[in-house]
Amino acid sequence: MSDQTPLAAMTLAREIVNSLPDVESRPLGENKVELVVPRDHLREVVAHIDATLEDAFPESAFGVDLGDGEFEVVYVFWSQVHRLLCQLRVRLKEPDLVVDSVCDIFPGLEWHERETHEMFGIDFRGHPDLRPLLLPDELVGKYPLRKSFKTDRSRVAESGLAQPRPRRQAQRGTPTGETAGAGDRQAGGETQ
Repeated sequence: MSDQTPLAAMTLAREIVNSLPDVESRPLGENKVELVVPRDHLREVVAHIDATLEDAFPESAFGVDLGDGEFEVVYVFWSQVHRLLCQLRVRLKEPDLVVDSVCDIFPGLEWHERETHEMFGIDFRGHPDLRPLLLPDELVGKYPLRKSFKTDRSRVAESGLAQPRPRRQAQRGTPTGETAGAGDRQAGGETQ
């Protein structure tokens, strides 16, 4: 635990907005803040978080398809010492789905950026390894977390998911619709 006074989320946001006026901030709750960061300032903001919060932990990074060709990349940072959460949102619009990678600042984000690239088609400039991580070969380049992605359910059998069975109509008796017959009873009146 640090001996210094905990930093308030809005203080961190004010420092960033004062140095980069294009960044917008809004409180999310008790010691939580969201910053909407233009793509050109992402690295500066992440570097500021790294320099200011001695225990900055990148919880996650992920993509969001907002529809109509608009996307966001969201980064979430946590500081245990300051009990502070800072969420960054970078807005992108097709066809220019490119943002600078920050995995050289926080190496733990390398796989998060790689997965976001694979699932949404967002490129991370400067990322050392954007090869496919999760998808089978025939889905590479199809971006399955985009709203425009259509599935034909042809791969359900491979997925291990069971095909839906038709429902039987329940009758009075048991929840499955079966009724206990006289032959199903043992001595003492219990069913098998």
